[in-house]
Amino acid sequence: MQTNPSKQPIRDAAFQAWVQAGSPTGNDWHFWLQAEQEYLRHQLDSESDVADIVQEASEESFPASDAPAWCKTCV
Repeated sequence: MQTNPSKQPIRDAAFQAWVQAGSPTGNDWHFWLQAEQEYLRHQLDSESDVADIVQEASEESFPASDAPAWCKTCV
């Protein structure tokens, strides 16, 4: 997960939510925090999906079907 997320996607989402709510006065932090929470949730979901793909690939490829070959020069 990114520790310092880009603020532009959060800013855009907060602005869009603010406009859709009728551009009320005084609740700017509410819209910002809501957008930031959704952005971070999406980032966590994306990382979880990647971890699931890696886990699935690992399970499919291990254990290897053939044991590693042994040779005198390898030791």
